[in-house]
Amino acid sequence: MFNLQRYMFYIGRDLHGLLVRAISLPGVLAKLSSIIAERGLNILYCSTTAAEEHEEGIILLFIDFTDSETRPQELAEELRRLDFVREVKLITPKYEGFIVDDVSFPLMVGSERAILMTEAALRGLFIDIRRHIGSGGEAILYFLGTEVGKSLAKRYMKMAEEIGVEDLEGKAHIAAGLFVSVGYGLVESLEIDPETPRIRLRVKGCIECELGGSAEKPYSQFLRGMLAGYASVLFKRDMMAKETRCIAMGDPYCEFEIISLE
Repeated sequence: MFNLQRYMFYIGRDLHGLLVRAISLPGVLAKLSSIIAERGLNILYCSTTAAEEHEEGIILLFIDFTDSETRPQELAEELRRLDFVREVKLITPKYEGFIVDDVSFPLMVGSERAILMTEAALRGLFIDIRRHIGSGGEAILYFLGTEVGKSLAKRYMKMAEEIGVEDLEGKAHIAAGLFVSVGYGLVESLEIDPETPRIRLRVKGCIECELGGSAEKPYSQFLRGMLAGYASVLFKRDMMAKETRCIAMGDPYCEFEIISLE
């Protein structure tokens, strides 16, 4: 489990954040953390952007100043004097015990702008639309998923080709890795037959089906559509996805079979 901590509640604590823009070099994180540790401060959260060596990157820190004589502005000023640091922004709390990164906007994944959707938001998308519209809501989810899958496929396959991955199996495995990395589910197995064409994959912790609770039939619509859309671009023909096993039905994992409509 990896926690993208964009905010933090910690009752009764003096929380502050620092957004440090620095040059990517060996030892940068070690130097920053040692300065903070020497002042008896506890780093509650740290994340960094990806940056190649000698490029600028960003480091986000949530720090507990409750029991320290060092004040946030003093620490920020000290870090600004480091030769590899280009900028330090202090994130001040609006309420005691609550800190939120409202400085490093917009949120990016690679070179693309992104948003984070928690379970509460996803329930509105995956669950409530079914309750309000019924089977029509399921059809909408599948259609939306298909279009999302096609859009992602065009981008990710181009990126795969840029690093020299040309074969269909390689592109499918890159897609599976990206599927896991953004939290849709854990791909345990992937079988691809370029000739048929057909894809079969097993997914543990599929978020759509996990949120669905218990069901009498396979639950996935959006993710099933997304898989079909991706495969349609991969194979350059219309594909459809069936969910043959589902955790919402009590199965230990979800299994999808993607086949040609032609």
